[in-house]
Amino acid sequence: MQNTLRVFCLASILIATISSISTTAVAMARPTSIKLYYGNMAFWRAECVRMGLFLGDIPFEDIRDQKSIDLKAAGKLTFGAVPVLEVDGKILSQTQAMASYAGKLAGLQPGDPWLDAKVDECLNGCTDVTDTIGATFRMSAEEKIPARQALIAEGGRLRMHLGGLEKICAENDGCEYAVWESITVADLAIWRLVGWLSSGVIDGIPVDFVESTFPTLSKLVATVDAHSKVNEWKAKHPKLYGAK
Repeated sequence: MQNTLRVFCLASILIATISSISTTAVAMARPTSIKLYYGNMAFWRAECVRMGLFLGDIPFEDIRDQKSIDLKAAGKLTFGAVPVLEVDGKILSQTQAMASYAGKLAGLQPGDPWLDAKVDECLNGCTDVTDTIGATFRMSAEEKIPARQALIAEGGRLRMHLGGLEKICAENDGCEYAVWESITVADLAIWRLVGWLSSGVIDGIPVDFVESTFPTLSKLVATVDAHSKVNEWKAKHPKLYGAK
């Protein structure tokens, strides 16, 4: 019996040691070089990645003056578009993948498989919103405003997509963040998406549409906007975020 107990204790120590070594290895796996390529815009697709790294105090090069044609010639545009992330010389593209990676590096991912999936769900919801509005930019000037008004009307596709994000956030047990008790890249993405929708630059979408229609999203936006590191980031980029 004593021998069995001794073996069990030794096995437990060995497992704990291996686990500790594995954890240390992961902690040491932080890349030596991270570069994010995108224009000088605060659009959510790049901004949630930039800010995720910034909130986690992860050093990175924020490259805003590289032309897409040059990046393509250098073989950096896997899918022919920015933003892209270059990590130790290797390219990662697609916003969901980059934001998830940045969130994990920065400690902004919940670490629970279900909640991590909910973060991805929010990011994909932001993509749906963007694609739906993006389709109207190809329309003539006469068609754009009526088309966008239809999108935000009851039963409209844009209202449906935003309603999906509203539902996810409302299901987070009264918390003011999207899927977790603290900020994630999903919150940063939604914050910037709503900022774009409410900026007045999209003709046909009133600046108060989200605020007057989706109270939970509005509460999330206010919460993120008050975050100390978010305000620090905005202060670093006054031309994009104004003086406030």
